Amino acid sequence: MGEDEGIPWRSRRLYLLLATAVVAPLDVTIVGPALPAVADAFGVSSARSGLVITAFAAPGAILAPVVGMYADRLGRRRVIVPCLLVYGIAGLAVTLATELWIVLVLRAIQGSVGGSILASLAMALVGDYYSGPRRNAVMGVLSASISFSAAVGPVLGGVLAARSWDAPFYLYGSSVVVAGLVARYLDAPPIDDRGSTDGSYVRAAIRSLPAREALAVYGATLVGFTLFFGGVLTAVPFLLEGTYGLASGRVGALVTGAMMVAALVAVFNGRFARQLSNLGLVTLGFVGYAVGLVGVWAASSATGVLLALGVFGVGHGLVLPSVASALSALAGPAFRGGVMSLRTSVVLGAQAIGPPLFTLPAARVGYELPLALGGVGAALVAVGLFAAAGGRAGIAVAAAGDR
Repeated sequence: MGEDEGIPWRSRRLYLLLATAVVAPLDVTIVGPALPAVADAFGVSSARSGLVITAFAAPGAILAPVVGMYADRLGRRRVIVPCLLVYGIAGLAVTLATELWIVLVLRAIQGSVGGSILASLAMALVGDYYSGPRRNAVMGVLSASISFSAAVGPVLGGVLAARSWDAPFYLYGSSVVVAGLVARYLDAPPIDDRGSTDGSYVRAAIRSLPAREALAVYGATLVGFTLFFGGVLTAVPFLLEGTYGLASGRVGALVTGAMMVAALVAVFNGRFARQLSNLGLVTLGFVGYAVGLVGVWAASSATGVLLALGVFGVGHGLVLPSVASALSALAGPAFRGGVMSLRTSVVLGAQAIGPPLFTLPAARVGYELPLALGGVGAALVAVGLFAAAGGRAGIAVAAAGDR
């Protein structure tokens, strides 16, 4: 392995990017377990306490491309620091709230600059600092950090929520610390070309992207995260509880296991990128999605479901860093922030449509059939990606032009 291809473990820059990535998934994962405590503290229904998550997600879906545009115009580092500060301070301020509407306002402020937006800005910076297989390697470690943080978030949130409803929100103080470290120690990326902040930015950004490849990568992102949010995080827990009688703790452990597999696979993305193109890795990931979801449908025991989820996790670990690396490679430096932030909007869109796609049919036919159909759909997407990549030759060629 060449020095320019591996993970730069001795680089201070790497750990600052990883710290930013780790605080990003705290957006929802630590709050979910606290919702019953929030409902009790403010004397509201479970539906109203659920607005604590909705209030966060809605602004981000709309404002992510705007934040990305200004990151391109003003500089990624100059935008990510105030985003980290606002994300952390608004989260800490929730602990002082005396009314639910105050909590919702603060969560909306958080969602306008934090969570997945921070992750996308960190990924854009990876694209600024690194290229070729090293970009894939760093993107893999970044994706693994996000997966790991998302996996342990519910555990931390649950433990803290058992003490008080607001205890999980103190974890957002870590974002303020990271902001200070990034401002002090992260060097500015070597980019001089900046886009404009008017309508010409959008037109120029669209023109800068090769349409066929961009549609393939954004489409794969939408479908992949729809399968993840709707299939693994929604349908599978209901299936495990209803069919196999598992308690919520064991259900959570199985889903967390799949996310850990994804994190482990993502770490090796740089090595995989020396053999396959980004689109090839995404194609292989969708094969993992297909086998995993069909495996869940065909399983006759909870152990079988666990094994199938592991295969799905392999697929997710291939897709996560590869779509980010592909978008980073497609985007020019002047538009990388906007292009990566649009990925955030796509992911949040998948988070919105995924659960209903699996739960609505389940009311009539159960969860097994929607999961099986999701697997078939993933297989069809894999075939389409194979064709979009140009067949076997396009899949096998690493992104040499991006070295």
